[in-house]
Amino acid sequence: MAKTLAKARQNPAVLIGVVDDGTREVPLVNKFGKTICKIYFRPADLSLFDRYKAFIKDFEKVVEPLKNVSINSDGTASIDSEFEILKEVERNLKNRLNEMFDMDEADEIFAKRNPFSSVGGEFFCTRVISAMGSVIEQAIREEAQLSQARIEKYLPDMEGENAGATSENANGM
Repeated sequence: MAKTLAKARQNPAVLIGVVDDGTREVPLVNKFGKTICKIYFRPADLSLFDRYKAFIKDFEKVVEPLKNVSINSDGTASIDSEFEILKEVERNLKNRLNEMFDMDEADEIFAKRNPFSSVGGEFFCTRVISAMGSVIEQAIREEAQLSQARIEKYLPDMEGENAGATSENANGM
């Protein structure tokens, strides 16, 4: 989208409408504050957290084909014949991440580092996925608070004679 928007701005004959769909840009940084990548997602998409939980639940199945693959610390296959297995699991992992975000984010996330490279004895992708879970949860919580504040602003507390009113019984029907 950013490339499309930049190209459209260069050509004034092209009209383009920009809609704020609630997408947030969130940098993922290492422990020294250096940016690893930026992820984009919509916190108002409440099913995002459900998709994240489903992905976590299925993660072992996603990486199961790697159990018998000899992987170097940089995330590459030690044996050439296992290269395709590793690449297939990587494609599946990236597809699942893209489905989770409902956007194509996985290539950006792993542009600088192989998802199966070793960090403290675990795959880099597990560290990234864990960090994303915290960010997603926090962003959804913030969005829910904003939504609740908006609801309270426009739908004041109805106490007293109208308490419990519904469209069926509000007018004595």
